[in-house]
Amino acid sequence: MNQDRLNKVRELFDEASNLAVDKRESFLNQKCKDDPELKNEIFSLFNSLGNTKDFLEEPLTIVEQNKRDFVDPYIGKQIGNYIIDGEAGVGGMGIVYTGKRNDKEFDQKVAIKILKHGITSEYLLKRFQIERQTLANLQHQNIARLLDGGRTVDGLPYLVMEFIDGIPITECCNQKKLSIEEKLKLFREVCNAVQYAHQNLIIHRDLKPGNILVTKDGIPKLLDFGIAKLIDEELVDGNEGLTRTGVWHLTPEYASPEQIKGEKITTASDVYSLGVLLYQLLTGNQPYKITNSSPAAISKIITEEKIIKPSERIIQSSEISASDKIINQEKLSAHLKGDLDNIILKAMHKDPLRRYVSVEQFSEDIRRHLIGLPVIAQKDTAGYRLNKFIKRHKVGFVSSVGFIVFLIASLIAIIWQANIAAKERDNAKLETQKVETVNNFLQEMLSSVDPTEVGKDVKVYDILKKASIDVGDNFSSHPEIEASVRKTIGVTLTNLGEFDEAKPHLIKSLELNNNVYGKESYQSAESMHELALYYHWIGDLNLADSLYTKSIKIFRNNSDSPPRSLAGAINDLGILKEEQAKYQESLKLLKEALNIYQKNFGETDRDVASTLNNLALTLESLNDIDGAEKYYKKSLEVYLKLYSPDRPEISTIYNNLAYIYIDKDSLSKAEEYFKKSLELKINSFGKNHSLVGLGFMNLGALEYTMNKFESSESNLLMAAENFKISLNENHVWVGLTDFWYGKILIEKSKFTDAEKYIKNALSIYKKNYPKDHPNEISANAELGIIYYHQKKYIEAENLLVTGYERIKQIKGEKDFNTIRILEYLVKLFNQTKNPQKLSFYKNLLNQSKN
Repeated sequence: MNQDRLNKVRELFDEASNLAVDKRESFLNQKCKDDPELKNEIFSLFNSLGNTKDFLEEPLTIVEQNKRDFVDPYIGKQIGNYIIDGEAGVGGMGIVYTGKRNDKEFDQKVAIKILKHGITSEYLLKRFQIERQTLANLQHQNIARLLDGGRTVDGLPYLVMEFIDGIPITECCNQKKLSIEEKLKLFREVCNAVQYAHQNLIIHRDLKPGNILVTKDGIPKLLDFGIAKLIDEELVDGNEGLTRTGVWHLTPEYASPEQIKGEKITTASDVYSLGVLLYQLLTGNQPYKITNSSPAAISKIITEEKIIKPSERIIQSSEISASDKIINQEKLSAHLKGDLDNIILKAMHKDPLRRYVSVEQFSEDIRRHLIGLPVIAQKDTAGYRLNKFIKRHKVGFVSSVGFIVFLIASLIAIIWQANIAAKERDNAKLETQKVETVNNFLQEMLSSVDPTEVGKDVKVYDILKKASIDVGDNFSSHPEIEASVRKTIGVTLTNLGEFDEAKPHLIKSLELNNNVYGKESYQSAESMHELALYYHWIGDLNLADSLYTKSIKIFRNNSDSPPRSLAGAINDLGILKEEQAKYQESLKLLKEALNIYQKNFGETDRDVASTLNNLALTLESLNDIDGAEKYYKKSLEVYLKLYSPDRPEISTIYNNLAYIYIDKDSLSKAEEYFKKSLELKINSFGKNHSLVGLGFMNLGALEYTMNKFESSESNLLMAAENFKISLNENHVWVGLTDFWYGKILIEKSKFTDAEKYIKNALSIYKKNYPKDHPNEISANAELGIIYYHQKKYIEAENLLVTGYERIKQIKGEKDFNTIRILEYLVKLFNQTKNPQKLSFYKNLLNQSKN
């Protein structure tokens, strides 16, 4: 076979591989109508793969039953509550059947995976067990559900799953002739499913069209977690688990460079695969033409070959998808050029650290593109970054550049001089002392761009980021120094809201400390703690909780752990527990942290002041208002002994004291403190920082309770605009803003719009909070009020009665929210002519008001 013939076989084989099995023959009949021998060659490839393909990688598509020369022993037989009625697919290690329930409870078509006879590998059995556990932990509308599992009478393990009657997402987009906007919206639904898996600490690792089916109703379903992996094993332990060198449990066309090379797999690998999928959806082509099936050739193409921009691929392509034939190639190319090119190329960056930090951020950038907002993905050029820097901070630019770059360069030189001098004297102790001394100074200087440290001097952060680009090269012989510097840079960027830039430094710091000091060292725990803070800040509370807990355990097990490090991790876990409404756990942790700080550093210490503030916040959540006010004032007293009154820390205390005055019904005083807090935040951080958005939201919420609806609406809209820039769409602060804006719309009698905002808030709460969190309860009560106005009285009663009982339990019977719900219950039962319930709730309302 000559090379051209071989290339044609492989090209058609690749295209057919992405189709459902029952679609392949018609596809090849069309493509090979003048060359039946070519079709036979391709089918022979598929037949040979039937003996080697990993069973757990087989997609559950609707396929025609393969004709065989033998009778399958399972067809017509019962397994558990299911009768097997057909075969859906065959792999080298197992068979996928279709079946239906046989217990007369209800009709349900299912897919059943059964391990093949003769396969007893401990490795494969373990993978099968992991897939079952993985699926059991995932309950999402866009993920195929695990229904049952067990062993057959002859001892073979099996899984029973939801049967997805659908077609691959690429085929769906083509058949329905979806526009670019429709494809992007459908793709974002897939992202939601993958992000959900990541939040449950699971990496899919084999995202491709065959594993993403779209039902007749247009709902995408994510399939096949047979090679999925736990995030915490990857991220924290670096444990490769069941991934064995030399065995490719993946689909090369959609695999990331690090998967191809057998390197550590993180959520960034799924981001890459989704980038490949989006490339294919928008261009009708895969980013690479893998014309040689040898592993070496595939590895070279994916890891080294430059990706052609989607907009350029459209121009070069002789074929575009049917859905895009309604517009010419030039117009389609122009649509992709710019944002969509940059978004896809960022997701597919060969360096995992340069991709989106999460699937959620990837999806959010697409949303921003769809509504015309600036996107995160940009050409990564010095000119672009410098231009953005000048636009944000024109004042003092020239002097900052020269000074900071010179200072960084000087510090690096000093570290090296100290290092060399010490080596010449062959004095390891002196070397360590000098390097640590200079590095501490470097950390202090870098930390000075934390807005809570320097206020307006935050303008230098981009210069520091630029100076840190070569940190790996500068400290290649001193990984312990690189780990420390990267940790400081990552923390600084996190504090400044530069999450995309922060994450790679924090992960690399943890990796380096694991290698240098060991995974159970306090140095590794310090890096893990900072990574937990990062996830806490971006709203991934589950992963943050896990990392905090692991770091604290390591600190406790090391007698040489710095007390400030231990107390810091305990304090931050205490804050997270308060956010999860686990108030007693929070109180216990915060008191322990405060005791460690005071014992080791005295009463007048910054961390003492911070922990006093956090204790006050938890006491306030427990309704101990006097105790909370006492701790807030103690915290303010310590801060004022340490710093000037225009410090950002003071804005936090002002903000929290405002809440105390709300609880004491001194609303005017509360408004005064919220405004003072907001002014300090704007002066410290600039208008686009998320903490400023939080200040606008708090003020807007208060003004709502003061019936200042016009100014309340204005401030809430300011918060919403800020959060569009500074946070992802599922952050809890976005949910809180939607909640309060929904309440404004209720007052304006715009009940349909109000319902939309309240329901969005509820959706965000459920993604971030445990069940029955106070914020979720309040949002459900507001939904009950909306239903009352929409005359949906049964739904309104259920939500309002439940809301009253729970809010009264949390806030007390005289709380503003408790009284408001009672007022609506009285209106409801008066409207529905129910005198018994009307009298009951009227009496409760009178008691609450008196």
